[in-house]
Amino acid sequence: MSSKFSRKELYDLVWSQPVSQIIKEYSISNSTFKALCKDNNIPLPKNGHWQKIKHNKKVIVIPLPELDKEQGEICLKEDLKTLSKLNELVRAIKNDESLPLKVPENFNKTDAIIVRTKRYYNAVAKTKYPREVDKPKEYVFTIQVSKSLEKRAYLFADTLIKLMKARGHDFINVTDSEYTSGNGDKLVVFGEYYNIRIREPDYRIMEDHPTYSWKEAKYYPTGKLMLKLDDLHDYAWTDTKNQLLEYKLPNILAYLELRAKREIKERIKREIWHKEYKRKRKIEEELKAKRNKELEAFKSVINHSSRWQKAMDLRNYIQVVESNAIKNDKLTKELKDWLKWIKDKADWYDPLVEKEDELFDGIDRGTI
Repeated sequence: MSSKFSRKELYDLVWSQPVSQIIKEYSISNSTFKALCKDNNIPLPKNGHWQKIKHNKKVIVIPLPELDKEQGEICLKEDLKTLSKLNELVRAIKNDESLPLKVPENFNKTDAIIVRTKRYYNAVAKTKYPREVDKPKEYVFTIQVSKSLEKRAYLFADTLIKLMKARGHDFINVTDSEYTSGNGDKLVVFGEYYNIRIREPDYRIMEDHPTYSWKEAKYYPTGKLMLKLDDLHDYAWTDTKNQLLEYKLPNILAYLELRAKREIKERIKREIWHKEYKRKRKIEEELKAKRNKELEAFKSVINHSSRWQKAMDLRNYIQVVESNAIKNDKLTKELKDWLKWIKDKADWYDPLVEKEDELFDGIDRGTI
């Protein structure tokens, strides 16, 4: 089976064997696989389906539903491999007792980044002109939440920083333009740079008035905590009904590490491709330069050959004119002067002689 599966092929896989066998084959959890099916609107067999088949009883096969909008192909094998790696890493992180995975109820040995961050935001809150407050040159965690979520946000950020540092990662302020990811506060994972912040999603309510637009809507905090990556491929973790953000630290760490490794691998591939492209381009340019050089040299030989032939034709003509004048006793002084003049010009034009001529100085012989 190919590495790419359409919805139909995923559907066929689900209805060809029990989910328990599929998740065992791909080393992923039951909930993860069911979530993948749900995301792609793939119906699952009802309870007892495979037992009925085993005993030759009639079963109901739910047809693959059509989608309201066009659904692109999904890379099932790649998705499952990625999910498998993610789950394995999450389990390894949870089993590592040296990692600070629990967010405390109160601050304890607060990291310097959070101390600096709290000091900065306190200064911002006390002024009418926040933009006039100088942001520290060192890393400051971006936190955008309502007052009621401040303590949770700071405690979560403090634990996240300690967890990342325990795994050898770092938080820095990038001010050197050599970094391709841009300047500003960055989380660094295996040398990859990420914009990361904590925010509180909000919802808006438009007032009950016909002249109001969405721009005039009122925004209200949701009371949910969110950790967000701001880049080309935005990603976020947030509070849900079943799990607060504080309990998602293993998943956050695992995702960031796997993503960084994947991006490093992809960058190395791009660098290899670019290096090979430059090598081929250099060969093509050298070949083109060599071809142009030889073409110009050949054109020069053709030009010289043509000029030499014309010079020889001219000398033959001069000889015929002179012989005819002598034969007919018409070799006058004026003709002798002319013959000398034209012989000199033939010598000037001949590429094997190229006699100097003051009046023709600077004239390109090849254009004549």
